Amino acid sequence: MTDFLSKINQLDDELELEPVHQQVREVNEIVSCIKQKKVLPRAPEKLGFLPDFAEEICINLPAKKIKQFQTVNQLINNLREFLAREFGIWSVPNLTTAELIKNKLNVKTSLEIMAGNAYWSKALAEVGVEMTATDNFEWSKTSKTGTNSFIRVQNLNAEKALSVINNVDLIICSWAPNFGQHDEKLVLNWRNKNFTNHLLFVGEKNGATNSPIFWRNEHFVHSKEMMQINRSFASFDFIEEHIFEIAHEN
Repeated sequence: MTDFLSKINQLDDELELEPVHQQVREVNEIVSCIKQKKVLPRAPEKLGFLPDFAEEICINLPAKKIKQFQTVNQLINNLREFLAREFGIWSVPNLTTAELIKNKLNVKTSLEIMAGNAYWSKALAEVGVEMTATDNFEWSKTSKTGTNSFIRVQNLNAEKALSVINNVDLIICSWAPNFGQHDEKLVLNWRNKNFTNHLLFVGEKNGATNSPIFWRNEHFVHSKEMMQINRSFASFDFIEEHIFEIAHEN
């Protein structure tokens, strides 16, 4: 952690550019919040500089500072990877979105499946949702962050969790793997049991998360409630992360 933060802050000090100051300040706030096992109050500002804006910034910079700017921009763009490596999280929830999920979907109880370190469970619990987080911990065998959960996580795979903990208002799954078919099996299992609760997936369509068959097969709920929820959950980087509600009938 020290190397990433010290490098990004050192470059910020040397560049003395206000747009970089703003983004590095945001990065420091995100990391500080997560390090304290807290949840951000709102979604982070968009991070990283698009090519046109980056070119505009670099126009009057000497060659050395152009290289420094390119380096700091790359580090900022790698924030999500840093958070995954350091804290075991790929998705960054916020309390505004959690509150909207609770209120707009009328959620009092929730189950998180494939929870990892259960950051989404932490966020929902913070706004008053009674949470149960579950994971089979397979990923933790090769990760130093495997014991750094934000709340207690029960050792249950997705199928078992759904079979024993289903009397809840919401089932949520964040950043399901983009290989295998665990996500699609979960949906089919949920649908076959005729559950009436909400099922949400957090991820990137046809991108970093979930299996190809999931994106091909599933129909999503496009309600005004989900639109409001997603407006509060703008992605902070180039990953087009959204929250998807699964339709009860496909």
